[in-house]
Amino acid sequence: MKGNRAALVAIAAIALLVAGWWLFTRGGAATAIDLIEQFDAAEKRPAGGSFTVEEVDLNGETRRAINAQPPTRITWKVRVPDDAWLKVAVGLKPEAWTQEGNGVLFLVGVSDGRTFDELFTQHVSPFTNAGDRRWIPVWVDLSAYAGEEVDLIFNTRTSPAGQGDDPRHDLAVWGAPEVVVR
Repeated sequence: MKGNRAALVAIAAIALLVAGWWLFTRGGAATAIDLIEQFDAAEKRPAGGSFTVEEVDLNGETRRAINAQPPTRITWKVRVPDDAWLKVAVGLKPEAWTQEGNGVLFLVGVSDGRTFDELFTQHVSPFTNAGDRRWIPVWVDLSAYAGEEVDLIFNTRTSPAGQGDDPRHDLAVWGAPEVVVR
């Protein structure tokens, strides 16, 4: 009887160790990926483009942001964790809010080197839509790419589809972009 009890205690202890190890290693993979921290390593187009990182206040809410005057493309190589989501906010700087223009088209996609999947598009035009005079929060599910190393691609365009090219007052900003685990 004592032998059976000792065996059960040993099995329970091993099960607890395995469960603890699994939770610990899973928790280690759950760290957020701050894309601004990795901004220097990202590929930026146009290569001579004027990209800057600064604190940007939109309607009383300040975020660390990437200025990307359209047309631009920023590409990060990332290994996507399990249960990952892209968390970012988009907007135009206040200097653009009362100036003529047709806004900026923000796009996010993922590429594995063979295919490109567009995950998100948002047209932001604070001149014509006062509701766009703020940070617009965006959450994109990346769980379909879990465990893969992919290119995470942020694009800005000077106009929405079907409209002529209008770069006037396109002061686009990507606010606090990061890959998080939910």
